[in-house]
Amino acid sequence: MMRIIILTAVIAAMTMATVNGKTNSGGEQAQDVACTLPDRFILPDDSPGLDPVVFSARRKRLAEKMKGEIAVISAAAGNDFIYLTGYTGERQAVAVIDPSSQAPYTLFVLPSDPMSTLWDGPRPGIEDAIGKYKADAAYPVAEFGEIMAGMIEGKRPVSLHEDDRMLRERLTGIAGNDAPAAGALHTDLAPIIHEMRVVKDEWEVAQLKRAVAVTGLAHRRVMETVAPGQKEYDAKAELEYVFMKNGLNNGFSSITGSGPNAAILHYPFSDRTMEEGDLLLVDIGATCRGYVADVTRTIPVSGRFSEPQRDLYELVLNAQQEAIKKMKPGYRILDCHHRATEIIVSGLWERGLITDTTSWWQKRFYIQYRNNHYIGLHVHDAGSYGNLDAPDRDTYILNPEIRGRDILPGMVMTIEPGLYLIDDRLDHLHGLFGNMATADELDAFAEKVRPVYEKYAGIGIRIEDNILVTEDGNIVLSDNAPKAVEEIEALMNR
Repeated sequence: MMRIIILTAVIAAMTMATVNGKTNSGGEQAQDVACTLPDRFILPDDSPGLDPVVFSARRKRLAEKMKGEIAVISAAAGNDFIYLTGYTGERQAVAVIDPSSQAPYTLFVLPSDPMSTLWDGPRPGIEDAIGKYKADAAYPVAEFGEIMAGMIEGKRPVSLHEDDRMLRERLTGIAGNDAPAAGALHTDLAPIIHEMRVVKDEWEVAQLKRAVAVTGLAHRRVMETVAPGQKEYDAKAELEYVFMKNGLNNGFSSITGSGPNAAILHYPFSDRTMEEGDLLLVDIGATCRGYVADVTRTIPVSGRFSEPQRDLYELVLNAQQEAIKKMKPGYRILDCHHRATEIIVSGLWERGLITDTTSWWQKRFYIQYRNNHYIGLHVHDAGSYGNLDAPDRDTYILNPEIRGRDILPGMVMTIEPGLYLIDDRLDHLHGLFGNMATADELDAFAEKVRPVYEKYAGIGIRIEDNILVTEDGNIVLSDNAPKAVEEIEALMNR
């Protein structure tokens, strides 16, 4: 019995030593407990909370641009509704903006309900609509039809959002002969709001700065903890732990692709065991009050890049750094994309991975997407890019004459060049480009580049930062996440 008591006491002492992060039984420094996050990964929250003045200013700007006398927008419009109201309480809410009224801003919401609270927790009701969200008037959403009929009496023209199709039908029939005349229902709100969302106000920039900063800390956490033998989901757990310990959530599903999975752009799983010599591509973004970061780093699981990995990594990094120089007023929005593409294509040719730099399909084999996009209330935020058709990449992705719109101060964009050399992709040339080149041309290309391609096969690299455009330049918001080879290796091999 005495032996059992002594053994129990020893085990308890060892456990306490580990929990307290002090010395273990061998007198060595014990590691941090797995469920404890060091303070260096916690940022004080100095971002401003909900500010009704910000949303009021947005509604006034909208009212100056819309065609109708009244704007009606519901929660069905998603982020556009949130942009104007800050209201995220429930899906049935409707906002009415009537600048000439004694109540210029009216909210229709679901009232607070004890049974709903029992199941889903409290939701904003009539009192919050007025007290927290500063509506001039608020009513139960069930009374929308009756009250709205009075607002549009005399067939006042109404502006709607293009995603509010059901609202359009409802307004058409709400008051019979007193409803707005045909043609006086204008679906003009979406393009106005989307253009407003392109240039961020100070409140939005503050939210993005916090989201990006926490995302950078999450990258650092993965760099410090990743090791061969772990699962991809181990890295995912570490980074999302940083998000949650800072009071933030994911803005989108985290991408943690290792080895061959790093070459899959939107790798959806996280169950592979990471091996010595793998690269790990981590594409993540925290969200702060709805505003989403989007930062990517590619790191060596073992702490050191191999020579082929480092070679391609530094090519992508150079392309990104040169592209950032063109993300400022005086340039067009696609100039940074074309500059990054130019550098990557030149580097591929120097390495023997491209045989003809004038060949559209050879370049398209490696260049998969536009290197920049807006961020904000959505990871690919709303707004026009100018003279390009975003869904049709092939029209502009390799055409430097298509430059898009002017870059404006207050834009916040990503820049994310990458290279993805899937192992067997050369075997699919005929399926990919058989309508652009002859079989002999495709086979000759494959035969020529295959020895070099095999040197890099399986490597996937993306480096992505978030850039705030200023009056005379830009700020890299995500610069707390190391991206130079030496910085990454130093952090991982501390």
